[in-house]
Amino acid sequence: MNANWLPIASFIVSMLAIPTLIGLFWKDLHDKKKENSDVKKEQRKKEFQANVREVLQEELKPLNNSIDSLEKKLDLVADGTLSTLRNNIKDCFYRCYEKGYRNDYDFKNIHALYKSYRNLNGNSFIEDIMHRFDSLPPKEDFLRKRAEEEEHEKVKAVQKSKIKDCENGGGDTNEQ
Repeated sequence: MNANWLPIASFIVSMLAIPTLIGLFWKDLHDKKKENSDVKKEQRKKEFQANVREVLQEELKPLNNSIDSLEKKLDLVADGTLSTLRNNIKDCFYRCYEKGYRNDYDFKNIHALYKSYRNLNGNSFIEDIMHRFDSLPPKEDFLRKRAEEEEHEKVKAVQKSKIKDCENGGGDTNEQ
């Protein structure tokens, strides 16, 4: 009985093996086609991107020229603004320097100008002026000090007057 099953089993195995081999062969062939297809798709995609890039570059050339022109004009405006800021900072400083003090408005104004100046990449020339400006006394301190100096001068003048009177005869007119 065993012998009868052997040819049948062999036949069944061979029948199953043939479709399996055909399936493996077909899968291998299909994978290679797919691989080639993916490579071709990637090549077509790169060609399309290159063509689009080329067309866009040609179409955008006038726009790029306009952008370059606008950037140059913007640089000129920034340079002019920087010069104006520098001039305004110097004017404010020298006006305060001549008065001998700074008030709150001048302080806020010059620091706002300086912030803009630094944001436009202004050089360090103005930095020295800012240090000198910040060392100026506030108006209240200046006026208080000046009043103290004037009071001191008045006291000195009175003392000089008394000394002069003493030197001129003692300052007492009833003794004669």
